[in-house]
Amino acid sequence: MDLGQQDFDRILFYEHARKNVEAVYAKNPIDADNLTSWAGVLIELSQFQTQSDSIKFVKDVVSMLEEALEIYPNKHDAIWSLGNAQTFLAFITKDLEDAKPYFMRAMQCFQQALEEVFISTWLF
Repeated sequence: MDLGQQDFDRILFYEHARKNVEAVYAKNPIDADNLTSWAGVLIELSQFQTQSDSIKFVKDVVSMLEEALEIYPNKHDAIWSLGNAQTFLAFITKDLEDAKPYFMRAMQCFQQALEEVFISTWLF
């Protein structure tokens, strides 16, 4: 992969961010905000990986977001990010039938995230 300066700078930025969120996780593994941030960092870094490594990154993202949602089930940004991760997994799945469950899960996540935003807007 031939990287330009902007891509190289992005990688450095997100690698630094990854070290920070990993350090926060080591001190407080039940911080849903940090887990969601960590998932976002891995999504960004996945763009610079081989396809197989990218898939591994995104599967790690799914695990982190599910962990964040165990801590804070109504965290709309984690739910939305989980939908994005499911969409990624669907698009890289070669067979449409195998991709459908990922798309269905993504659709459920996006709907739930919108509902959570709507509910939190009306409650506050």
